[in-house]
Amino acid sequence: MEFAPIVLFVYNRPDLTLNTLQHLSRNEEAKESTLYVYCDGAKAGASPEQLQLVKQVREVVHSQQWCGKVVILEAEKNKGLATSVIDGVTEVIGKHGKIIVLEDDLTVSPFFLKYMNDALTKYADDKRLLAVHGYLYPFKMPADYTAATFLVHDPGSLGWGTWSRAWNKFEPDTDKVMELIKLKGLKRAFDFWGAYPFFRMLHQHKNGKVSSWAIRWRATAYLYDMLTLYPVKSLVRHDGNVAAATHHYNEIDWLYTEIYQAPVPVGDIPVENNLLMEKVFARFLRDNAGMTISAKIKNRLTQYWRKITGHA
Repeated sequence: MEFAPIVLFVYNRPDLTLNTLQHLSRNEEAKESTLYVYCDGAKAGASPEQLQLVKQVREVVHSQQWCGKVVILEAEKNKGLATSVIDGVTEVIGKHGKIIVLEDDLTVSPFFLKYMNDALTKYADDKRLLAVHGYLYPFKMPADYTAATFLVHDPGSLGWGTWSRAWNKFEPDTDKVMELIKLKGLKRAFDFWGAYPFFRMLHQHKNGKVSSWAIRWRATAYLYDMLTLYPVKSLVRHDGNVAAATHHYNEIDWLYTEIYQAPVPVGDIPVENNLLMEKVFARFLRDNAGMTISAKIKNRLTQYWRKITGHA
């Protein structure tokens, strides 16, 4: 098997970057994989402290041979996460045809790369598949679901992979995306039937209030009726809720999940949208970030959610 290249996006959090790289390197497949690390540059007018953090991140990246081959790309100026991801994924997937994508605040299982590569190989030519995802919300699985994986429309953005045939469908023009969603009558489904205001986030991106690649990637799934494979046990944990993070709220740990420490087999399942699991996703979001909480907490949750999914 030819392993998919891994792309890691880093910026100014050396401790989190080190943690991500250490856990990634513990995957057996890492020694035969190519790792591209995109180091974003400091923002204009950055303080000496911020400049030092950017420098420390780059020192961490250069400190070890984290994978079989490591390619480090250091930006002179700050591009921001959305632009960095779109440009980096487009560049690497154009060379290799498939990709695994990580950011600097993700901890992965020792079996993350096996699952990702198995899935990327199995579904390489299945045009119904948009992506493969490694993170799963910490909800309770339905008792009657016994397979190791399932398929839903939501592509996620916390440890994911895709193919050039899918990424080529990504539409950067937010106006076109919004118009097509309305034209096809997809707005309610896109919002998980009212569970979370994803369509409103497209408006916010259009108006410059957020900078998001992930919300447009989500739109790709719905516009083309394409699916993403998920494991029933999370192989990724998000560790961005720390004091150094832009949005840090200790009181909201609803996205925290334990990492599964065993392989997740990529077996045969029906290649169709699992509506039951989509409803579970919707219920989880509604219960944890929906309309029943106070306006103050809701606003803080929304900011945090934007941060971890690349919406800020």
